[in-house]
Amino acid sequence: MNRNLSEAVSVIHTTVASVRPEQAAAIAHALDSARLLADPGRLLGIVLHRTADGGWSSAPRGATELERQALARDASCGRARRVAAAVERDIGRRPGVLSVRADGDTVRVVLHVEGPDQWARWRTYFGITPASPGAAAGGAAREKRPFRLGGITYDLVLPYRDAQGDLWYFQGLRTPDGMPMMSPDGRPERCSLANVEAYAGPLTPVPDAHPAEGRPR
Repeated sequence: MNRNLSEAVSVIHTTVASVRPEQAAAIAHALDSARLLADPGRLLGIVLHRTADGGWSSAPRGATELERQALARDASCGRARRVAAAVERDIGRRPGVLSVRADGDTVRVVLHVEGPDQWARWRTYFGITPASPGAAAGGAAREKRPFRLGGITYDLVLPYRDAQGDLWYFQGLRTPDGMPMMSPDGRPERCSLANVEAYAGPLTPVPDAHPAEGRPR
């Protein structure tokens, strides 16, 4: 209710002494119904926004490019979660499947492959095609996956050779704080990149390394 009504009734009754209180109230309500009384509880105003030409407009504003990109990213991440859930339901209990999870707008599937025949079957399942003619020898072209640690940027797509000559691979697993977990070539144990660098480093990237038999992919 308009908080000015009682004040309006009092003013009308005082100004027009011959008017009874109920008549003054009726007049005040009539004025309020006609929106002739200001209501301090109602915020009146127009929201303006900048237009492309630098002016102002009260028309509804469409989403900005940044907002559209954010909405598209959210939609992509949502699709990735749905795909990961579907893949997990389909293959989650198969031998060799270590993990299936959504990672932003992509789906990460970590497998333990025990031979070329098994890898060929997984390639068929996921629709992985052979390397294109322009790809580097020994595998398909891959995007980089940079991770910065101690002032050094590591490309997690590549294997790394430690000071003893052993190769370490990133299999897609991380600690809760985001630290990549590395696996020694052909063995199931894992160690954080920070510890591998600290206790077995320095680490050297090996772009043309061939995976050992049984290395998880």
